[in-house]
Amino acid sequence: TQSRSSAASDVYKRQRCAVTVRHHGGMDINSRAHFDATPDQVVAMMTDPAWWQDVHRRAGGTTSNAVVTGDSLSLDVAMPAPSQITKFVGSTLTAKQTLSWQPAGPNGSREGSLQIVPQGMPAKADGHASVRPDATGTEVIYTGTFTVSVPLVGKKLEKAAAPHITQAFNMQQDAGNDWLASH
Repeated sequence: TQSRSSAASDVYKRQRCAVTVRHHGGMDINSRAHFDATPDQVVAMMTDPAWWQDVHRRAGGTTSNAVVTGDSLSLDVAMPAPSQITKFVGSTLTAKQTLSWQPAGPNGSREGSLQIVPQGMPAKADGHASVRPDATGTEVIYTGTFTVSVPLVGKKLEKAAAPHITQAFNMQQDAGNDWLASH
């Protein structure tokens, strides 16, 4: 039989990442994910270019020019462009992604920043990332804002991005579970 802790851990492994999107002068993003690992293991995963390559591959994208400096990572991402933005960027959406972590707190928790800047359109995602230990592993929390500064259609494009953002966070959960199981 499974222990209570192991059973709780299995539930978290099956749980999908939850993303809440509200429109208020940009799109607010709030996401939580749980991993059956220590905060140090999760931060190591999130600063591993191979993990991000897997995350973006699952969405049909590629990564390049990954640079890791301590607990920070920057990379270029190329993804198939959603139909709503192809007239702005063509068939491929490229972006610069940067994730930086502060030093660990006494309990292993980390605070960080995440920025994604698409090329060729006036848009940006700015966010805060937290990694916190809990009773069965580590919780990852993202909060932030996504804005598209295009007169008349910016809000419509932000709304159209919502399902893609939700999918991206779910792919991080799935890729993270796989990465942690193999490391």
